[in-house]
Amino acid sequence: MTAAVEDVVAKAKRSRNYQLVIIAVIAVLFSLRDPMHGAAALYGGFVSLFVSWTLGLGVIKATEIAKNDPKTAVGILYGSAVLRFVLVLVLFGIGMGTLGFNPIPLVLTAVVAWVAGVVALR
Repeated sequence: MTAAVEDVVAKAKRSRNYQLVIIAVIAVLFSLRDPMHGAAALYGGFVSLFVSWTLGLGVIKATEIAKNDPKTAVGILYGSAVLRFVLVLVLFGIGMGTLGFNPIPLVLTAVVAWVAGVVALR
């Protein structure tokens, strides 16, 4: 692995740790109101972690390819963005539709965890 890829991996681990803490705190707070709200918050946190993981994979792949073919690297980043968008829609649909989770704790936790992860990457 190159130094740039190792740096991205290290930042991703730190980001994931922040996300896990945020998810746990929010899930506990929502569980105080209703255990199903806590489960919805955990599911939303899972969505956020999964999206962050796919973002990391796309960035690592694009970083490795960018040395030889920058255009392909940009294509990988765009494709990764489309994949993440579809994943979020499908996972939210499963959570709210199939599993019947309340959308407020689910979406709120996903968004707050994702933003915390992005902030931790800086």
